[in-house]
Amino acid sequence: MEACGRSQVWEGQRVERTNARGRHTYVPEFKRWIVAQAGRPGMSVAGLALSNQVNANQLRRWIQLHGAAAAPATRTTLLPVTLVAPPAPEPPPSGRSAAIEIEVADAIVRVHEGAAATTLRMVLACLRGTAP
Repeated sequence: MEACGRSQVWEGQRVERTNARGRHTYVPEFKRWIVAQAGRPGMSVAGLALSNQVNANQLRRWIQLHGAAAAPATRTTLLPVTLVAPPAPEPPPSGRSAAIEIEVADAIVRVHEGAAATTLRMVLACLRGTAP
């Protein structure tokens, strides 16, 4: 067996017989070998099939049928995960809600929780010198 690019090429007999319709029966040793080659990391199944004169769909079928027995079982390792609740927000000092400060036209507007949006819009418009 010699390498052809990254794919290996089988040097022995591949086809056991061909029927009247032109369909091949492949040698079992070849099938085991090519399925094992397809299971190698980084191996292109299509490239391997092409270099060994096998239809890629046929090789994929062999992998489905025989690949589980030929390939070693891989084990997935799960990492431990710890969930931590976010800290509760601190209440505003002195029991009052936090204020938002807006600086407009050399004035500072302090807005507390519960302020009406329409009232705030009118105050800001007056400070900018535009009509609401």
